[in-house]
Amino acid sequence: MRNILLELSYKGTNYKGFQKQKNTTETIENYLNTAIKNVFCEDVKIIPSGRTDAGVHALKQCVNFQTTKSIKIDNIPRALNTFLPQNIRVNTAREVDENFNARFSAKKKTYMYVLRQSDVSSPILWDMVTNIEYKLDEQKINKSIKKIIGTHNFKAFSSANTDIKDFTRTIYDFSFEKKDNFLIFKITGNGFLYNMVRIIIGTICDIARGKLDIDIIDKMFETGDRSFGGKTAKPNGLYLYNVEYL
Repeated sequence: MRNILLELSYKGTNYKGFQKQKNTTETIENYLNTAIKNVFCEDVKIIPSGRTDAGVHALKQCVNFQTTKSIKIDNIPRALNTFLPQNIRVNTAREVDENFNARFSAKKKTYMYVLRQSDVSSPILWDMVTNIEYKLDEQKINKSIKKIIGTHNFKAFSSANTDIKDFTRTIYDFSFEKKDNFLIFKITGNGFLYNMVRIIIGTICDIARGKLDIDIIDKMFETGDRSFGGKTAKPNGLYLYNVEYL
């Protein structure tokens, strides 16, 4: 039995998220499953590093699956891409140890969030960035970022619609830079809760525009109460940027 690791990227605009669902075929997993079945002529179980939501993109998503077929590893990306839509691409494939698991073997994940400051949204980039018409205080952004870094109880930064019991996560790095009218956030951690990055970004934006006080972050950590936080940022500015393994 071979264990194959794929690195793929996709534009999530037209999909209902990564995970296969009963009420729709428009998911990344469904299209990838179909492509794998066409190439390998067998049903496999896909294990992703994580599940992106509807409208969220990926520059580097990792999945693994096991197969009995002996297709040359270098031929796999091209073969799979033949059966995939143009907005889903398999970039690389390699064989990994039989115990490798794309989700549980991951040590760090990095998400990127892109905001665009403009009075008029871009007809080209509207589904790839989140457009904002208001100004943000960059000093408040950087102060907020410093509070997020570290190990905390992120319950208040997760969606209420979750069955997770342990909300403790570690954020190793969180950066912010402005390029022209684009504001780019990159956040690296050992794992992320449902909607965690979007709630963090939404809360920081509300702080940086003066709608919330910066001390609200401490209060969210202390109470675990989602209602103290800002709005959940839109999905279209979010990218799964990188997944790291030892």
